[in-house]
Amino acid sequence: MLTARPDKGRPRPAAARWPVLHALDGAAVAFFLAAMGWLGVVYLRMVVSPAPQEMREGAIVLSTLALLEGRNPYAADIAAVAGNLYGILYPLLVAPAAALFGPGLETHRAVNGLFLAIAALCVFRAARDCGAERLTALLAALLAAAGWLYWVGPTVRPDGVGLAAMLGGLLIAARDPASPRRFAAVLALSCAGFAAKLYFAGGVFIVAAYVFLAVSWRRGVVFGLAAIAALALWAGLLSLALPRWAALVLFANVGAAGYDPLHLLRQGLDWAVFSLPLLAPLAVLAATAPRTLIAGRVGFWGFAALCGLAVLIVSLGGHTGAHMTYFFHLLTPPLAIAVAASASASAAARRALTLALPAAVVLNAHWFVLDPERFAVAEARFALAEAALAEAAAPLVTTEFAALAGLAGHAPVETGHSEYTLDEAGREALRAALAALLADGAFDIAIVNRNNGGIVHARDVAAAGYVPVANLPVELVWASQAWEADIWLPPR
Repeated sequence: MLTARPDKGRPRPAAARWPVLHALDGAAVAFFLAAMGWLGVVYLRMVVSPAPQEMREGAIVLSTLALLEGRNPYAADIAAVAGNLYGILYPLLVAPAAALFGPGLETHRAVNGLFLAIAALCVFRAARDCGAERLTALLAALLAAAGWLYWVGPTVRPDGVGLAAMLGGLLIAARDPASPRRFAAVLALSCAGFAAKLYFAGGVFIVAAYVFLAVSWRRGVVFGLAAIAALALWAGLLSLALPRWAALVLFANVGAAGYDPLHLLRQGLDWAVFSLPLLAPLAVLAATAPRTLIAGRVGFWGFAALCGLAVLIVSLGGHTGAHMTYFFHLLTPPLAIAVAASASASAAARRALTLALPAAVVLNAHWFVLDPERFAVAEARFALAEAALAEAAAPLVTTEFAALAGLAGHAPVETGHSEYTLDEAGREALRAALAALLADGAFDIAIVNRNNGGIVHARDVAAAGYVPVANLPVELVWASQAWEADIWLPPR
């Protein structure tokens, strides 16, 4: 006769469940690492692509070309073509590599990628300094890096340079935020971040605010005033050295700013799905061990994350010019560090992090380019435009072809940034001037998209009697954008 086991109906001891859970942990981590490996392969394929991947790449390339020619990109006579809305630091850092390897899109992306790697190393080092285990710290760094690779971050942009400056400064300060010597280092790196992209100067204000609230309000006030004075002086020096810098960087960015609460909500929801491996352990820690989130250096990084969240809510999160970029720059890195450090002290939080990894990969796979072959198709189409520009004497192009035009020795009207330096009246005046030049047949070729949304409009080209000779479907693969363009020749 069969008899029931004495322990039937009772929960099994915790020790009996550990092997299964360890296997699940291992499988989850392996799946995530494999996904990150594939993302890395596709990313490297994008880096070496000669085709544009994002609408604003052209302006940065033109800034670098001006530097290589010994010209100031922000000089009054060439700033409309050679200047960019971000700043001078990234093109300056690219210029030596461009002199050695050529100023192509590939060189620009490689330099950005190098600094993205440095920023990821800062996340790893900061998490380790806070007590995180190696694997947990590595997962935190990879999660941050995955966010930076989202859409346009790894293309021809200063994101890597700015992130490395901001996170490097916070890493230095975290060990002793009230130290004047460390504060000086943070201030120097914040000035560098400011010259790369304005909001990357924020690290110095995070440190000053933390010292004010947690260490000494007097020292915090001194730090804050010193930061304001130093950045104001730095902005003045940049304006003196780069005559059109203030107009192109400060005023154009302020003028382009806007706030849409619905966009903030959309971004926040998308970011939350992307960041499940951070939010799941955060919820566990908040429920079971809230003190681990506010202890020591973890408290510093948690405070930095709260500062980033505040900036997103008050300003940048509602800016419709970007989707999740500011979230991944200002919120994800410090939050990843704080969560990794806290989760290392809690088995339940660590398990929540690891088991959320596969879900995050599956739910967010559609954001990324999964098929490297897509690049070859887009490159073949852009190669037609590149060949036409190489033979042209006076081409007219829309923004997506600006980098190719610049590399062929031309000065495009639209650069991806120049459009933001004009008000509506200025745009219309420039369009009217272009229409007159088109009517005179001043351009020997026009490569123009059909969007009619910038300065160069296809309808103006058609009205001047130019003849379309080839359709050119455009795909910016990494940015997941596609539309139609045409090659036009002047009437005979």
